[in-house]
Amino acid sequence: MMSDSKSHAEIPILDMSKTLDSSSLSSLIKASKVWGFFHIINHGISKELCSQLHSISKYLFSLPSETKLRVGPFSSLKSYTPHFIASPFFESLRVNGPNFYVSAKSSSEILFDKQDSKFSVILQEYGNKMEELSKKILRLVLMSLGEGIEKKFYDSEFKNCHGYLRINNYSCQEIMENDKVEGLGMHTDMSCITILYQDEIGGLQVRSNEGKWIDICPNEGTLVVNIGDMLQAWSNDKLRSSEHRVVLKHIVDRFSLAFFWCFEDEKVILAPDEVVGDGNKRKYKPFVCLDYLKFRENNERGRFEKVGFTVKDFAGINKAHL
Repeated sequence: MMSDSKSHAEIPILDMSKTLDSSSLSSLIKASKVWGFFHIINHGISKELCSQLHSISKYLFSLPSETKLRVGPFSSLKSYTPHFIASPFFESLRVNGPNFYVSAKSSSEILFDKQDSKFSVILQEYGNKMEELSKKILRLVLMSLGEGIEKKFYDSEFKNCHGYLRINNYSCQEIMENDKVEGLGMHTDMSCITILYQDEIGGLQVRSNEGKWIDICPNEGTLVVNIGDMLQAWSNDKLRSSEHRVVLKHIVDRFSLAFFWCFEDEKVILAPDEVVGDGNKRKYKPFVCLDYLKFRENNERGRFEKVGFTVKDFAGINKAHL
């Protein structure tokens, strides 16, 4: 149990329908370096589509545990993460791109007695929109690193990125008055960027540079974007992959959709000289993306903090060696 947080993050809002002007660029630079989080609006994801996904997901997670475990960790698909893997209060279904329809169908054929393509069709639509949105956001984030960075490095460094989706459900049977339960422990994301839809329940918190937990409250019509470990390393820490967590404040299920836009597994991550900058020292040794993913999977900090380690633990150059 943890005492209640009363702080809220005033993170910038980026309008995806408008050209990035100097004011918006300045806000994006600050958001990416200080918080590692920002909101986006006019992103092209309709309220109706999110509502459809929410409705289908409610049915999915209401299925008996033995049914969901047919695609669990010991199945051939391994698409479902049950309670007590990452947290006692967290469960999730993974859908892989680029063919989200096929990935969703593989799970739905096992989970649902009555076969209906609606689940797969909706996830294909959402996944496709997320892919296009991720590309746009990544270009803007690269622009925040300096003039010419996006133009020079987007195609050469990021053209083989891929995405996957996690449908998340958080549930808690009992919460003490004035307390809250940690639904998912402190972690950073192993992506370049993550795009999150969270329902009105909220619960997402980001850790500030001072170590305080700050609420990122849900706003209707907005999505949350955060920088991941891969982009932090590629930018030589000019972009921040912030530690964050989910807290449960109410005895009601919390729903979220997280889309992770990632480097290809064989990608060697090394910040370009132009990004490091003249006179600056490298903060990371070169590393292969898949090696870092395996490191995170095989190292734990505490019972439920499988994601407690970060890219600095894996590839950071010790200051004593600089």
